[in-house]
Amino acid sequence: MSDIVDAELLSSEGPVAFYGYAQAKEGARHVLLERMLALGEPSRAEPGILVYEIHHDTTRPDCIAFYELYAHGAAIREHLEQPYMKAFFADSDALLQAELEITALELLRPTHADHDRASTSTT
Repeated sequence: MSDIVDAELLSSEGPVAFYGYAQAKEGARHVLLERMLALGEPSRAEPGILVYEIHHDTTRPDCIAFYELYAHGAAIREHLEQPYMKAFFADSDALLQAELEITALELLRPTHADHDRASTSTT
């Protein structure tokens, strides 16, 4: 996954989130789901991970969705270096129909300057 995480996100000092989908090969959904669920507990124990959740995609039966929220980019790098993550990526191709679909989100919050401009706007 580190090769698909933008270097700018890895150096982010603010929160970064990912959501995505893992499309299981035919007959592999149960095993893939078990493997992904097993990543949850150790991942949530990492200090830089704020949210790490696995979801069932109600519109695609063989698709497993996930959502991850990190305190900062360094937490992503640390997470990807964990032995259980390396093991998952090393042999997950046998279970996946295609590459993971991952979308990165960088949290945006208004700055005081933005707030001041908005409150003085007369539009």
